[in-house]
Amino acid sequence: MFEWVLIFILLTALLITFYLYAKLKGQIEVKARQMHDDWKQKDLKEIEMRMDAEVNRRVEEQLKEKEKSIREDAIKRSTFTIIGRVGEHLAPILIFKNYGIDLKDFRYIGTPIDFIAFKGLTEGSPEKIYFIEIKSGETKTLSEKQKKIKEIVEAKNVEWLTIHLPSEIDKLRSQSQL
Repeated sequence: MFEWVLIFILLTALLITFYLYAKLKGQIEVKARQMHDDWKQKDLKEIEMRMDAEVNRRVEEQLKEKEKSIREDAIKRSTFTIIGRVGEHLAPILIFKNYGIDLKDFRYIGTPIDFIAFKGLTEGSPEKIYFIEIKSGETKTLSEKQKKIKEIVEAKNVEWLTIHLPSEIDKLRSQSQL
């Protein structure tokens, strides 16, 4: 009988040990899984931070390159604009040499055409009127407005108006009284 009690005690101890072992094994697996998940999350965050830093670095690099390109383009355009404006003001000297129009006969307008020249005006005998558009850049084409003005001049659809301001003011007064 003692042997049966001892077997029962040993069997109970074995069952308790197995139960504790299983419980402890489950806790270890849970803890190991949690440690693995924590490590994985930490590793993912580090990778994400490195990737974000790399993306930010590349974006900044591209932005700097784009900004540099934009600045260079702006400087280039500004230079061409300045050269164009200087060229427009120096052009009468070339025109004087090539077309025999006195520099004093030029009148700068600026827009939509650059100059009107009255050939012979300074000598007191005007003989011809020139509408002059200066192109100093790569393009030689006229704008749409300039093309239309050229067509009007070539079609000789040009008129002379003499405006007497007091008469014009009187006309306005009489129209407003109606």
